[in-house]
Amino acid sequence: MSITISKERVKALIEALEELSKGNYTRRLDLKVEQDCFSHAEVLFNILAGDYESKFKYFISLQPTLGYEFVTTSIVKISAQGQILDISLVQDNQKSFDETIYINRNVLDFLEDDQQEKWMKNFLLFLQTPSHKNSFSLQLTVADKKMNGYCGFHYMDKSHDIWMSFALVNPIVQQDPLTTPVSLEKLRKMNEEERDKIQKIHALIGNKEYERIYTIEELCQLFDLSKNAFQKGFKLLYNQTFYTYYLNKRMEYAQQLLAYSTLSIQAIAEKCGFSDYSNFFRNFQKVVHLSPAQYRKQNYKGLKIEDYIIK
Repeated sequence: MSITISKERVKALIEALEELSKGNYTRRLDLKVEQDCFSHAEVLFNILAGDYESKFKYFISLQPTLGYEFVTTSIVKISAQGQILDISLVQDNQKSFDETIYINRNVLDFLEDDQQEKWMKNFLLFLQTPSHKNSFSLQLTVADKKMNGYCGFHYMDKSHDIWMSFALVNPIVQQDPLTTPVSLEKLRKMNEEERDKIQKIHALIGNKEYERIYTIEELCQLFDLSKNAFQKGFKLLYNQTFYTYYLNKRMEYAQQLLAYSTLSIQAIAEKCGFSDYSNFFRNFQKVVHLSPAQYRKQNYKGLKIEDYIIK
């Protein structure tokens, strides 16, 4: 008995695979057709694309700053008690990560006391509110060798398996501090409650979720601040206006995506909160002094699809 597969379905799968190879991890095939032998390939494609998208999104969220590069990136499966069950290396440029040392050990075995407290605090926060994505610096100690990196937690797709993403980083260049010291005299003049609220806003807009852009009015209403107190306080604490800081953070994120992903420039503009591409182009060129295409050509790190295959 022969089975006929329509040309449209074959063409759709080929096109989806081509897009996946170029870094489009969001494409999915329509599964509302009759179940047959070809549908297994379609289902497998959707699973594979979902797996790539999950890993890609999480490592982009871990990227700490443009002043550092990843040396090793890994996904570590852990139990609710912190035992290391499995490790998948995504990238290991300096062969610095020996998986056999870690399997069946507890994460806390590789942390000094102060780092244990930081890890436990963030892990418990994740277990209580898994939808809250957070990355934090973490220093591992293995055989008396200290390794600096960034860490975060997530569930892989819809499973209940807990995964810890960990990336070792190396400094590329010495960056200027984000803020210059603020005099204690000026800080004393600030209302303590207002200062705390402004710091919370600062953390909120630094979380790399820029598809939703906040206005000053929205933030002031959300945190019950007057516009005048917010603008003056933000400038005092961070030595730049809110608008300048917010724009620079979005441009930093755009640079990370241009360097580390294969997303189209249009898609990157949207992820950075720009529905109008010409507006994104103009602001990027103003801040970076290069066009997005020129920046990618000079700084692309080659985050290829094969980097995301579990090894």
